[in-house]
Amino acid sequence: MGVMMAKDNTILSDRFEVVGEVAVDDRNRVSLTKALESIKRLVRDTEGLRFVIHVNDVGQLLLSPVVSVPLHEAWLYKNPTALAKVSRGLAQVGDASKLKDLGSFEKHADDEIE
Repeated sequence: MGVMMAKDNTILSDRFEVVGEVAVDDRNRVSLTKALESIKRLVRDTEGLRFVIHVNDVGQLLLSPVVSVPLHEAWLYKNPTALAKVSRGLAQVGDASKLKDLGSFEKHADDEIE
């Protein structure tokens, strides 16, 4: 089937693979170590990684990896025009041939801003 789209775009692919089996421990926890090893193949940095937990009507769980965005930065992701400009700027910075050293701007540090 490939890709499935739920009403809220939760399920992005139906291609799951079994990565292990775990038991619930005496504190009702389940270790995700084996799952995290698989996720590390997709995303290199798992620091700050969180999961949205989905449960269907037969008790199956789907963990969707997410990262949190600080509230003061969230506006950027809600503004497609601004996000496109930032993405374009970051792509340009990645191309060192387009960079030009303009020297230090330290002499302007105390200038009045209009």
